[in-house]
Amino acid sequence: MSQEWLYLSASELGRCIGKGEIDPLRLTEVYLEAIDGHPLRDRIYARVTHDRALAEAGAASARAASGQRLGLLDGVPISWKDLFDTAGIGTEAGTAYFRGRVPERDAMVVQNATAAGLVCLGKTHMSELAFSGLGYNPITATPPCVNDEAAVPGGSSSG
Repeated sequence: MSQEWLYLSASELGRCIGKGEIDPLRLTEVYLEAIDGHPLRDRIYARVTHDRALAEAGAASARAASGQRLGLLDGVPISWKDLFDTAGIGTEAGTAYFRGRVPERDAMVVQNATAAGLVCLGKTHMSELAFSGLGYNPITATPPCVNDEAAVPGGSSSG
């Protein structure tokens, strides 16, 4: 059943966590295993945040077990476009100009999502500085279109 979790929406996952049908820690492990096992992982993810994800999921799991969930999305995994600052994790916005840039704190949207219990899986590749409507990035990696590897995914977030 756990592989089916990969195809549920965020709200469906949240409801299943709330009913005790899905444990946030196990859910995060399933996502991390899927990411790590994907043949195009390095073109999809700029960085995978295993330690942060497991720590956040463990906390969400404890809250769920004690009936103290923060809300519907507590324990639900999220991946961030590499445009959003994440504390201690490289944020390069798909450009060589920011290569090696590691912010000290999370962007406000990341802070708010974390405060709501969302679990950070990592940072996804994107078009350079989010300036392309095609999703193409010759500087870092053009994320693949998972349905057609020869196509570009489109959009500044690259699909």
